[in-house]
Amino acid sequence: MSSYVYRAPTALIKELGITEPQEINIEAIAQYCGATVVYEPLSGCAARIVGHGDRAIITVDSQTQRPRQRFSAAHELGHWMRDRGKVGFACTEANLTSDWTGTSAERGANEYAADLLLPQHIFAPLATKQEITFATVEALAHTFVTSITATAIRLVQHGSFPAMIVYSDSGRRKWFIRGPDVPDKLWPREQPKRDTVAYDLMQGKESQHPIEIYADSWIDDGDAGRYGLVEDSIRIGKQSVLTLLWWKDERQLLDLSEKDED
Repeated sequence: MSSYVYRAPTALIKELGITEPQEINIEAIAQYCGATVVYEPLSGCAARIVGHGDRAIITVDSQTQRPRQRFSAAHELGHWMRDRGKVGFACTEANLTSDWTGTSAERGANEYAADLLLPQHIFAPLATKQEITFATVEALAHTFVTSITATAIRLVQHGSFPAMIVYSDSGRRKWFIRGPDVPDKLWPREQPKRDTVAYDLMQGKESQHPIEIYADSWIDDGDAGRYGLVEDSIRIGKQSVLTLLWWKDERQLLDLSEKDED
């Protein structure tokens, strides 16, 4: 008879007495949840999980870097916790990078992994008052041993400043996530304008970052040209670009708030 009990990431962190980033041992956490993590060369997927009853084996590609391995393992553990009893999962790099919006099981597993490896109550104090740039992301990713994408999303969600993250592939926006202080009415363009770092990267050029630009270079809003924001973009694949947009000057957001009040 199954003794399956769902454990939310925050509950696991509390149960195991984890208080510091270096204590987040994904192999030990998975074992605690009935899943053994093994590392083998994989072809065609980044990780997979096979379960029976109360036990599972999570296989992670041994040929990838440690931050990716940890996130892949946590992602599969997310499937074990959230999707047990459903079809098996073999997850690709695209699932780990692209599935951050919508309602798919892959998005749920990504969010589970982020909550487990980058717990808000541990992450937020370290991100406090840090600039929303990839230099900050890289420092935090080093501390938590996590992927750039997951760490950047966490910085946007739990950092001190209003920001947005945009993932573009083949020159077009695929997904984006607003921080809690960015109004729902602000949307990033499907394609950034020519004066952006992202545009240069999409053309195969190297570019300096971060830079200050007019907000309408990225934000599809009639008044955006009156304001500025900071853009930092990096290439994360042959045709993929990850962009951080930071309202260092918050006048655009304050003006929108005043309009809504009127």
